[in-house]
Amino acid sequence: MRIALNKPGAAWSKLLAVIALAIALPVLDGCGCGFDCNSGNNNKGPAFLDLGFSDEDLEELKQVVIEVDKITLTRSGGENVVIDTFSIDELGAVNADSFQIDLLQYRGLNQLLVVTDLELDSQTYSALEIEIIDGDLNSSYVQESDDSLKQLNISGSSLSLPGMSLSTGNEAYTVTFGLARALQYRSSTGDYLLTTTGIRVQDNAVDASITGRVDSALFDEAAPCDAKTDPESENRIYLYSSTGMMQGQAGDVFTSNSSNEIPEETVAPFAVATLAEDTLTGTWQYALGFLPAGDYTLAFSCDAADDDPVDYDSITVPLPDNQAYELSLDEGGQEVCDLGLEGSC
Repeated sequence: MRIALNKPGAAWSKLLAVIALAIALPVLDGCGCGFDCNSGNNNKGPAFLDLGFSDEDLEELKQVVIEVDKITLTRSGGENVVIDTFSIDELGAVNADSFQIDLLQYRGLNQLLVVTDLELDSQTYSALEIEIIDGDLNSSYVQESDDSLKQLNISGSSLSLPGMSLSTGNEAYTVTFGLARALQYRSSTGDYLLTTTGIRVQDNAVDASITGRVDSALFDEAAPCDAKTDPESENRIYLYSSTGMMQGQAGDVFTSNSSNEIPEETVAPFAVATLAEDTLTGTWQYALGFLPAGDYTLAFSCDAADDDPVDYDSITVPLPDNQAYELSLDEGGQEVCDLGLEGSC
């Protein structure tokens, strides 16, 4: 799921709500601000912020619901900005003390605006903190494929994310919840843990997107996918913020806390997308939105079942082995990459 703030083919090399801030939450390197952290802002006029939420969803879950209690913009040299009442037209909320959002309703390029036209000082805000009501099945929860409900919890009941630099005028950001990386099931406690891993904050003024169709013939073209009981399951798109990758270097979702050994030089995905069928045309589609500009490798795997968000699982990416594509995204770019048997995009 994404939260938005308004203010974002080639070789395998031999080898998804706005708050008056439109904000997407990517995992950023360096200072993690999504802008020059050292640059000052001398604009004297106010900024008007839109903030949205969006998601990159998980398979086989029916709902991923969080109840947001408070959003805080942290700044140095002044009081923090605390947003603790919400008026969200799409949810029918007017000056509500909190709001619930099913992240799976806002996938790909979709977002829910949770803050709109919020007047702020034009300056740098070092962090965005989202406080969530957890520990209560009526507030934050996951509905599994069999309709059972499990508590969704957050360490410290708060998500601390990179901030933003606001200039005079309208600004929009989106917070994207990459659930394939951020959501973990804990068998020891029987609940789900939502972490900041894979959650991105993106300036909508410069963000880019990748969309496309996927030929269903890829679902069971290669072994062991040709033995799948349901060819339409277990298919994923992995996006890596690298190019020139060698065969076998593309990894499944994992973190440094993996209980399985991670092969040297293995690259973890920057973002993950699942496929959705267009019920009118019968075609399969995917969308990756609110991405920073840069060079990427996009890869498909037809055997992506049981990709644990923490452990390295030795999933083969790409599969079929010709389904990897290098892409360069410009600021504001809208790339279309259709995947087919011929291996061209």
